[in-house]
Amino acid sequence: MRDINTKKTSFILWYIFISLFVFCGVVYGEEGFSINVKETSKVNAEDIYLRDIADINAPSFLKNEIGIILIGTAPDPGEIKIILKDRLRSKINANHLIDKNVTIIVPEKIYVKRLTQTLEKDYVKEFLVKYIETFQEDKKFDLSDFSVRGIEPYPQGELSLLFARENKFSGKGRFSIRVDVLVNNNNVDKIFLSGWVDVYEQFVCARVPLLKNQKIEAHNLYYKSVNTTKLRNYFARNIENVAGKIPKNTIKKGNLLPVSLLEQPPLVYKGQAIKLIAKRDGLKIITAGISREDGITDDLIRVENLNSGKIVRGFVKGKSLVEVYY
Repeated sequence: MRDINTKKTSFILWYIFISLFVFCGVVYGEEGFSINVKETSKVNAEDIYLRDIADINAPSFLKNEIGIILIGTAPDPGEIKIILKDRLRSKINANHLIDKNVTIIVPEKIYVKRLTQTLEKDYVKEFLVKYIETFQEDKKFDLSDFSVRGIEPYPQGELSLLFARENKFSGKGRFSIRVDVLVNNNNVDKIFLSGWVDVYEQFVCARVPLLKNQKIEAHNLYYKSVNTTKLRNYFARNIENVAGKIPKNTIKKGNLLPVSLLEQPPLVYKGQAIKLIAKRDGLKIITAGISREDGITDDLIRVENLNSGKIVRGFVKGKSLVEVYY
């Protein structure tokens, strides 16, 4: 009885083995364990692997291992590399997982192209405008005569730009700067940007002619947006700081107000009756006088003491007030 059971068990195991063998023969016998290399392929990396250029028919664990067989380096972005049949076959056959029963189909020549992405001029310009904004804060500006040199096809990936540290750019006027091109944070190229930036700011302007030595009134002034890129002088920007001052020369209607031509009105005028203050040994004497010169605060001017008739010098300390020393 025991022998019968043993024979029965052996028969069942043998039947299972034959069934598995037949099943495998159906799955991999008819379809076959094969590598079918395509005549043309596109890659998106620096290296070419077998999985990139071939259809591999094999169990999943083998397919993955065979797929990472390194074929060689990829061409430059946008370029095409030709791989010859014999060279590719030798690469494949050198792998220990490939035996002589594997069907390998390889064309006479294999063409592999590297995928690319382009860097648009508008994208670069937008990047530059944001960079200029860091200089100008809220000031208005115009970018003109803009050009880009050195744009090439680039590998696919996350594209970004970075200004080179050695660039010297004030944010206005003529510029020529270098920008590094990065893909996935790796520096792949450099391009060169050039152009001109006009910056506009608000300045004080004369609404009417402002006459020499006449006090400037606030209602005779207004603000005007001016291109500052080529300005060489320093001009007034705030009406409150200008009103009440006097121009050294007449300023024409519509002109800006050069700060160097504006001065405070005198506290003391020539020929004006003034108070003279004399301090000596802790005593302060106040007497009357006549100014012989115009003067603003702390100006040293000549004055006449009406009591003595003498001409002395003193410092302007206030409106119609001069301090003299004896």
